[in-house]
Amino acid sequence: MKHLHQQHINITKKVKQTIETYPVVFPAQYSQLYTEIAKAHQIELNPEELVSPEMLDEKMVRHLVSLCEYGDRALHAMKTNNALKLQEVIKEMEKLQSEMHHLKKIVYEDPLTKTYNRKWFDDTYLNHTKDKFTQSGILVVADLNKFKIINDTYGHVIGDKVLKHIAKKLQESKGEVIRYGGDEFVIIFSSDYSQKQVNDLIDNIAHYYGRTAFKSDEEEFKIGFSYGLEPFTKDTLYEEVIKAADNAMYAHKREKK
Repeated sequence: MKHLHQQHINITKKVKQTIETYPVVFPAQYSQLYTEIAKAHQIELNPEELVSPEMLDEKMVRHLVSLCEYGDRALHAMKTNNALKLQEVIKEMEKLQSEMHHLKKIVYEDPLTKTYNRKWFDDTYLNHTKDKFTQSGILVVADLNKFKIINDTYGHVIGDKVLKHIAKKLQESKGEVIRYGGDEFVIIFSSDYSQKQVNDLIDNIAHYYGRTAFKSDEEEFKIGFSYGLEPFTKDTLYEEVIKAADNAMYAHKREKK
């Protein structure tokens, strides 16, 4: 962690030098400059890795306050038929909208795999008590087989590459992919899909990994994953659905053994 923070300090200094001439700097601009400088120095480091929940909360509160102010000014401009003022407010709101989208990405994206994270899943599919679904669909649980052995044998750098590869491949299924924790993913399909369609889509990806080898130095290895699926409807208990999908996934894992 100490090394991580030193990298952050060094890159931040260079960003500050670059933006000295800027009259105003928005967080998205800072993030873009930060990422470009990090890449130029061959450092895989993203500022979001060091953003705390408290910092995010503070930024979102500031943006919400600004949004309210812009709304009040826009309403006043419309009431007074002040077209010039209204255009000014619209431009300010467009800049703020870009910032809000950037914050939303930080809040809801898994930094390693670029899939959705658990918070996105909770906020999108579960009610405020997080015990029932708010819509219908099919939930798939996918768990990598013997991932700990891969990490222990080839190191965490290779392990991370495997996770990113799996995530990208799962996204090809057109389902909404969530990194649920560690080496476990959840994929959500809408109710437009049948259970057979979903099973075929995920099964095709599983077969792909059955015939595809990864390489570390001169050594090749294969990976695989087990999965289970369970349909859900609005007001279905989340715990029951995830438990059923887990049970199906573990049954699949036992079959493969």
